[in-house]
Amino acid sequence: MKPIAVAITCLLAASAVAAEPDPARADAVVAVRTPRPIALDGRLDEEEWAAAPAYSRFVESFPNPGLPASFRTEVRVLYDDAMVYVGVICFDPQPGAVVRQLARRDTDTTADRVEVAIDSGGGGRTAYVFTVNAAGVLRDQLVYADVNTTDSWDAVWDAAVADDARGWSVELAIPLRQLRFSSAPEQQWGFVVRRHVPRTHQVFGTVLVPREANPLNPGNLVVSRFGRLEGLSELAPPRGLELLPYVAARATVRPQYSDPSRPDPRLVDPLVDVGLDLKSPLGSGLTLTGAINPDFGQVESDQVIQNLQNSEPFFPEKRPFFMEGLDVFEPVGSEYGAQQQLFYSRRIGLDAPILGAAKVTGSVRRGLELGVLDSVVMGAGNAALVPLGYGNPDPAALAPVEQDPDRSWRFRLRQPFRLGPENALPSAHPVSTNYFAAVARQRLGGRATAGAMFTAATPLEPRCRRREFATEDDYRAAGCASRGSNALGLDLTVPGDWGGFAQVEASQAVGGPEGGRTLRDGTVLRAGDLGFGGHMRWGKLGGEPWRFEVQYLYEDAKLDLNDVGYQPLSDFQWVDLVGRYVRPNGFGPFHSFSADSTLDVNWDADGKMARSLNWWTSAKLQLPGYEELRVRLNVEHPQWDTREIARSGIAFERTGHWYVTASLASDPHRELQGKVEVVYFRTMDEGPFGPSSGWSGSLTGSWRPHPRLETKLEAGYEHKPQGPRWLETLADGTAVFGVQDPRFVSVTLRQQLVFTPRLSAQLYAQAFSSAIRWGDTFYGASVTGRRRVSWADLAPVPYAGDPASHDATVNLNAVVRWEYRLGSTLYVVYTRSQSELPARDGDVPSGLGSPDLFRGRAVDTFLVKWSWWRGG
Repeated sequence: MKPIAVAITCLLAASAVAAEPDPARADAVVAVRTPRPIALDGRLDEEEWAAAPAYSRFVESFPNPGLPASFRTEVRVLYDDAMVYVGVICFDPQPGAVVRQLARRDTDTTADRVEVAIDSGGGGRTAYVFTVNAAGVLRDQLVYADVNTTDSWDAVWDAAVADDARGWSVELAIPLRQLRFSSAPEQQWGFVVRRHVPRTHQVFGTVLVPREANPLNPGNLVVSRFGRLEGLSELAPPRGLELLPYVAARATVRPQYSDPSRPDPRLVDPLVDVGLDLKSPLGSGLTLTGAINPDFGQVESDQVIQNLQNSEPFFPEKRPFFMEGLDVFEPVGSEYGAQQQLFYSRRIGLDAPILGAAKVTGSVRRGLELGVLDSVVMGAGNAALVPLGYGNPDPAALAPVEQDPDRSWRFRLRQPFRLGPENALPSAHPVSTNYFAAVARQRLGGRATAGAMFTAATPLEPRCRRREFATEDDYRAAGCASRGSNALGLDLTVPGDWGGFAQVEASQAVGGPEGGRTLRDGTVLRAGDLGFGGHMRWGKLGGEPWRFEVQYLYEDAKLDLNDVGYQPLSDFQWVDLVGRYVRPNGFGPFHSFSADSTLDVNWDADGKMARSLNWWTSAKLQLPGYEELRVRLNVEHPQWDTREIARSGIAFERTGHWYVTASLASDPHRELQGKVEVVYFRTMDEGPFGPSSGWSGSLTGSWRPHPRLETKLEAGYEHKPQGPRWLETLADGTAVFGVQDPRFVSVTLRQQLVFTPRLSAQLYAQAFSSAIRWGDTFYGASVTGRRRVSWADLAPVPYAGDPASHDATVNLNAVVRWEYRLGSTLYVVYTRSQSELPARDGDVPSGLGSPDLFRGRAVDTFLVKWSWWRGG
């Protein structure tokens, strides 16, 4: 922990000198109070608009930063006690060339569009972004921590567009209840309006936001660089309650038996859910958001992947309740792929449905952000199938009960808002658990912030019931104690050209079996055990052309954040030394260029064992035609992995490798665009495991033949030889390894048809097939009394097992979305999950084809979900 403590001390000292003062602002946009509401039609022809001064001093941000805007744009702002109205006139010398691309709400488009970003708190850190394109498609986003942008924030607001001989214009009506601001009699908000013209690639704004000001995503918004919105007075923080009740009726057609080799016969399980989402302002800066029995049946399914690692993959959050306000709970450094997240919302509802959840987010005073979330998951299991808690029973043991399914409907207190037949309940009784997260971040001098976060997963019941065991010894032997955890983190962020961030955290194991539980790397974690960790990043992160940084991560063997957060590794520390050369504004005919090189050194937590030495370098160039070319070279060797021989604590020397990547992406503003990427992979020559080669390729394409139609296609293939991988450890202490040779192919289609900005149809389909073959020779090494096993220790051994595997699936999701009134939506959804029929008699297909794909297990679901929004 000492290196992290030193890092935080350095950052605290640096905050006084590294935090930049507020930059000089351009002339402010002045808002005028309107005596009556504005009727939205996209035309600024009401007399109230004439009373508002027009701001037209736009400046170009890209591709020629600092030049006066070549397309005239005018902005006016009105307000009353309920709304802020923003009117924008976009003059265009070629009105017929304006790109009017229709899309589903909250979809990024390459159409002409206007962004209105408001920092109503005035803290220079968080902003609400409202975007309208020339076809009237709405999108809202949140900018947090000054430079990070997320689509997670959703608001109820409205806009209208209109066309004329001058170009096009837009009126936005933004309810004050969607913004957080103080009760000061005179308001001064951060404010910027940007206009995007895709046919010329130009971006104009009310103030200049240099591309180099956002090191992560050049060209994106930077809150601390906003201009000002003045003239707002006598505004009271809004009150009122927003309610969004829903009813969801679904019919699921599924196999009667859980045995995957018995796809027929099939049953129809009807289910009815009712629930409620709510939102209400609390005081001058806080917002309460709640959900009772939230349903996410309209959300697109996760993409199927082939995971060859011995750690958990990370999936992004897609569920609306958790996405809104998620920025407050994001850990520092998450934009760089943080490996230590105290809060990972995908944990909630993973094993059991969510009964209820509530969160409070916002600020109680200028510069102090708060977030508190609490959620209870509680589900019922089918008592006829299994009386115990976790676990998936053997399908053969369930077959006798499944032969005569219980089709009766019963009210269950655990799931009071869901009605359906008894046999539709899961075979395993889920453990009710309370999930809690709280975070506070205070702005310090300049733009630096310090924060604290606490998370907890608290089981509300044991995994199984005492009455189901004959003796107390039998009950204890079954390991019925549920487990949870607590975690606490402290963080510091110093943004700017010179700056960085740091976080330290501690975890505490709660409950679990009396003897403890063994983690993947062999660590035994008992109730009350404490673990510690942290990570930091510091250096010259902005400016041009040279940047450099140092990254450090530490996590001891008993740090475990995975009950509420995300932590793929443990007993680990690394140091990265990174150098970059960047030209975000380009040079000569090129629009931008960047190159970087990283040296990565890893050890175990106590520093006694070197894990690996890795090096990679990459470059990115935007060509004169706005195509983007990328190349990357990685070298990783050696690799001592304590997670490979599961739960042994023995480090195994994985085969080193290197690979080179090249990709080319077309101009993203074209009707037909695409990206191709090719990777050549090669393992190193080590003993009996000679070098082997593989490759992967991916092709992504997007076609917009009509303003209402868009097709996206993603296709990928990978063959990545792994060298020796662990299979099992025999009773005599011999660890068995095989040479793993995996392949997969995936094709994903996203089809969008938009009738109006409020009525759209979307299709998602993925076909995925993977095959893992193993060499003819298997290898073994005794692991008794050893701390390490090298590839040189392996010798051929007889092995009767056949670890070959094959998997093929098709997932389909079709959604019709109709926003029939503002904030109220009707969804009609069809989903299908199809898997291949398991191999018979060990006859596993060797290729990627699957003749038995459409003969296997399939689950079809039909859903109609109706919601009705009412604002107070």
